[in-house]
Amino acid sequence: MKIFNSIKNYIKCSQLIKKPIIKIGIVFFIIFLIGMFFLDKALVIGILFITFLTAITFLILSKTRIRSKTLYLLFVIALLIHLGTVLFIHYANFQPFSGGYGDYVVYQKQAQEIAQRVHQENFSLEGLSIGHYYPVIIGYIYALTMPEMLIGQLFGVWLAAISVLLVYLIVLEIGPSPPNELGVRASGSKKWAFLIGLIVAIYPSYLYFGSLLLKDTLVVPLVLGGLLLTLKLIKNFFWRNFLIFYIVLGAIIHFRFYVGYALLFTFIPCWLLLCKLHLKKKFIYGLIIIILLGFLPQFSGYGYYGIKVIKGYLNPKTITYYREKAYVSLPSTTKFSPGKLISILFPNLGRDGSSLGTSSSIKLKTEIDSPLNFLINCSKSFIYVLLGPFPWQIQSYKQLFVLLETIPWYFLLFFIIKGAFITLKRKRVALPLLVFSIISLGVLALFITNFGIITRIRIPSFIALLCLMPLGLEGFKYIKIPLLGKFLK
Repeated sequence: MKIFNSIKNYIKCSQLIKKPIIKIGIVFFIIFLIGMFFLDKALVIGILFITFLTAITFLILSKTRIRSKTLYLLFVIALLIHLGTVLFIHYANFQPFSGGYGDYVVYQKQAQEIAQRVHQENFSLEGLSIGHYYPVIIGYIYALTMPEMLIGQLFGVWLAAISVLLVYLIVLEIGPSPPNELGVRASGSKKWAFLIGLIVAIYPSYLYFGSLLLKDTLVVPLVLGGLLLTLKLIKNFFWRNFLIFYIVLGAIIHFRFYVGYALLFTFIPCWLLLCKLHLKKKFIYGLIIIILLGFLPQFSGYGYYGIKVIKGYLNPKTITYYREKAYVSLPSTTKFSPGKLISILFPNLGRDGSSLGTSSSIKLKTEIDSPLNFLINCSKSFIYVLLGPFPWQIQSYKQLFVLLETIPWYFLLFFIIKGAFITLKRKRVALPLLVFSIISLGVLALFITNFGIITRIRIPSFIALLCLMPLGLEGFKYIKIPLLGKFLK
């Protein structure tokens, strides 16, 4: 009840709500919801649910003294963009790539069963084939609302808006760069944080995959939250923040372990290199941190520092299997039967080949017997992961959608690369963003050859790179945004 009373008091005290035009808008919004309730209960309940989550978000921001109009505006814009995308995909049944089947169908069935068990006061997961807790989270949301996929998708809308919020904070955390000879201060400003957040809000792959009932909706904000905490811990170390980082990193390893490893092996060297604690204190803290972080993979059964998984993956047979068999395009009728190692490490991968068979693959041989050829092929794969798919790798008309992402990416990459050089030279606080992106994209290049999976998993890596873009924009005048100037001061 305290939460509800706090939200109620916050709304009452808000100066924005007192404006007549806002009051009229709220009245029409309530009338709209009442009318829609008789036509589509799931839509109304879902909108009320994300409205409640948004109110809590604004309350938390206010309590933490983050009261930037720019941030609030960006959050609402991102929320509306992803809301519109979800409604289009849901009601138009827009499924051009998966043929209407994918992991989201499996998650939906699992979540419905969990919700049914909760209603029966049975909180056990016994008998359910669940590899991670994403369906459990959705199941409990269904138990509180109703078991419709649209509600789970709308929960993803709020998570996407949280991701954009975190991007804004990451850009500000990097801090303002010194003015150049023209007096222009590019990075770290609210304007550039807003623009990078806006780019992330319309990121095509994130718009599409973030609108489906996939665990990526949860992984992306967790990774961005982990990167933000990494930057904060480098600038000012507090055990409270490290505890939050520890929990977030543990969750990432649980949901997608190789992305979690990328963040884990980004944090340790970057913190040791960049944290400005006294040498003795850094040694003591570093020793404690290194010991504690090693247990996170072990909690998930991967061994201390994930030694079991690393041994299982870094051998020629496993690398060859993943590059040449596991992720290649398959006909929709082909069944995928993963081996023992794959079933342990990827318990939810490829229940049906149709979930993997709609995307083109990188045509490269592994050639592990020749170290030089293997290095050359992995380098080519990294280029494809960073820049692909190229137009000549597109195999069907429906895959042309990816050009909406890759073509703008080539233009943005110029400033990102420039920002990366500035990071290495004099803005090293942003180094974790670059290191994480290189490690995570390197893992994709080594093991995955299916572009459909690559475009989904590389989302947090690309977003991290986009946060370096303001550093590369030094020397360019601010971009003017009509009608929004007063919010971006």
